[in-house]
Amino acid sequence: MTMTWVITAMLLYHGVEKPIITDYLVKSFDTKFDCLDYVWDNKVDMIDGLLEVHREVDGVKLRTFAFYCENRFLELEEV
Repeated sequence: MTMTWVITAMLLYHGVEKPIITDYLVKSFDTKFDCLDYVWDNKVDMIDGLLEVHREVDGVKLRTFAFYCENRFLELEEV
């Protein structure tokens, strides 16, 4: 089992109580610091992409969002 870091976006829509969590799977990272550096260096492009896809869902507009880095444990198959 190996650990990797991915970027996750938490989306909150008007009139919706619970946030929606979505993974930004463009890239994965070996460390949290690498993940945070990527978010810092690429935030504008990431926001553009996020808004293009998630600005409005089923007629409900996005109110706010946040990016954060989250660790995941993956089982690697032996070849």
